[in-house]
Amino acid sequence: MRSFLMTCLVGLLLAAPGSVLAGQDVANLSQAIQYSEGSFAKKPIFKGENYVILLFAFQKGQQLKPHTIPIDAFIQVLEGTATVDIDGQEYEVTAGEKIALPKNLSHALTAKENFKMLLVK
Repeated sequence: MRSFLMTCLVGLLLAAPGSVLAGQDVANLSQAIQYSEGSFAKKPIFKGENYVILLFAFQKGQQLKPHTIPIDAFIQVLEGTATVDIDGQEYEVTAGEKIALPKNLSHALTAKENFKMLLVK
């Protein structure tokens, strides 16, 4: 149920940026974060009572190293393509797609090209 609610929330954020993000002047989430040399960029954009929404920008080849988190999360791809490894299974994700990150399973990410994503956890 939480995943369904988060999916609905992200849909609302992307479809009507003025509603939840009022006052932050964010009209296009892809333009709200820039790429960074050396390592990926991360920017929190919203914090709710039981969740946080973060923007990430990875240049081609940059990685998020394997790690686990104790809650379910998901990625909404804004632009580019990446390989997401979840518990040893690789998935290729591209702009417009989402992928769930189940709690307590190791996950990692490698950008195959410049890549931006929204993470809800």
